[in-house]
Amino acid sequence: SQRVGAIARKPPGMEDFQPLVSPRFAPQARARTKRLAMAGVAVVALIASLLVLAQGAALTSRAKAKTLQEEMRGVVEMIDWAVQNKIPPWLSNIEPGSQQGVAIVLGQSLKPDGTPSKVLVDRARHAKQLLDEKAVVKVIASGSDPAGVGTTEAEVIRRVLMDNHISKDKIILESQATTTAENAWFALRWIPKGTGKLYIVTSDFHMARANYIFQSVLDYFYTKVEATYKDDPRWQGKAYPRLSVELATVESFCGGDASLSRDSDPHADVTDLSLARRAADELRFLGTHEVSNSLYGPPLSPIQYIWPVQINVSRNSNDAGRFARAMARAMTVATAFCPCRAAPEGKGAELSYPLRVPIPTEPPDGLRIGAWKEVNAHCEARYASPAAAAR
Repeated sequence: SQRVGAIARKPPGMEDFQPLVSPRFAPQARARTKRLAMAGVAVVALIASLLVLAQGAALTSRAKAKTLQEEMRGVVEMIDWAVQNKIPPWLSNIEPGSQQGVAIVLGQSLKPDGTPSKVLVDRARHAKQLLDEKAVVKVIASGSDPAGVGTTEAEVIRRVLMDNHISKDKIILESQATTTAENAWFALRWIPKGTGKLYIVTSDFHMARANYIFQSVLDYFYTKVEATYKDDPRWQGKAYPRLSVELATVESFCGGDASLSRDSDPHADVTDLSLARRAADELRFLGTHEVSNSLYGPPLSPIQYIWPVQINVSRNSNDAGRFARAMARAMTVATAFCPCRAAPEGKGAELSYPLRVPIPTEPPDGLRIGAWKEVNAHCEARYASPAAAAR
């Protein structure tokens, strides 16, 4: 190769050639060239290393993907598909007229530390009673973690049941539901074979809304599947098998000490609200049509009770009567629980339980359904302060 800075002997025709580097700087040029060459080798080595690492990473990714696939296959194999309810009507686990029942315990927001409120514990214990009486063969513990406390309501319900000597095989865990409507929707998957009755296990202040939602969701499911199979020769347009919905109303603690609630705190946890406030809120949810609008979702409501299911209750011929009965129940409950100004957590002196169960389906005191705002206003006027509540 040509030596950098060589000028002593010039090849023919190169007599006028002037070196790019002065002879005085040739040693430095040679050193720089050497450094550049070494740097080039280093770059090549680095690229080669990166290629090896990339290949290794690809192999690792493929190995991880293979492992994940194997784990997923294991999960699928663990699921007993045979016990799940089937959608085609002739395969459904629902058996109309059967006395066999299943209970669903509706979740209630957990406390910030993840422990259950008395309300939720009472619901689980009521389900145990149904099992003990053999009214039901299984209990569906239903509820996700909408409060974001790190554990699901369903898991806490199961824990309470097992602490009360209910065996694990009697409990069906449903950990997806974040709303009452989803309690109903996801429960349909877990109806045991031969079941004719579905017991809704929830609190007295919640039952009017819960039953209205369950009936609306179940009707939607039945009619949608009927439409799907109306021309199928295996079914020939018959009605879908329907569950008989039973109301298992759980009585709440009614305390009169308003200092044991945080009704005036806009940031209070729901478990710290008084029984009176919770009953009034339930009546408002129904009366303002927040419930029926949220069953449909946007654009009627920013809330979507079940995604992506949109239930237009106005298309259901049964809705007017069903809504009137729900409002009558909610008005009766709100009226009865006016004096219950403490949170239903079992603290303080307990008042005599003021509600008649089963909850009547006629409005209290001869009121019209449209007078629901007057019920809440009357309660607030009488019990807006501890002093008033004491009178």
